[in-house]
Amino acid sequence: MASALQRALSTRAGASAVSAARVIVAVVFIAAALPKIVDPAGFAEDIRNYEVFPLWSSNLLAGVVPMLELTGAIAILTGWKRRGAALLLGLLTASFIALIASAIARDLNIDCGCFGQQSEAQAVGWPRLLEDVGLLALIVVAALNPKRPRPSALVASR
Repeated sequence: MASALQRALSTRAGASAVSAARVIVAVVFIAAALPKIVDPAGFAEDIRNYEVFPLWSSNLLAGVVPMLELTGAIAILTGWKRRGAALLLGLLTASFIALIASAIARDLNIDCGCFGQQSEAQAVGWPRLLEDVGLLALIVVAALNPKRPRPSALVASR
């Protein structure tokens, strides 16, 4: 399986898929981070709505999480420390998945707060959870390292 993945990544289509995943992941996290950076008090309120964290931590999280999202997005987009950025964004996304699952299990009727406080914020529920699972899969693809085929490999395959 690993050799099949390496062969797929050594094609133009494989490299394009990884590049597209990096751009999509970066755009999603930049779009998520910016409204939270502009309105940290609103994001702190969204955090409190999950009823998971101590009250004192909501302002701290509201300041730190969007900056981590933005930093990870820029790093994965530029390729600088790409694997570390993918790990960071993957951990954040796994945490979001756990929070959403917890809210679903407790039947909380809240907005996710994923993109700050919007007029049409998305409610916590199964669609949001599945979107985040898909985002996590894209992060895994974005972490892959596409290899360019060696010229000798191209000649040998003809």
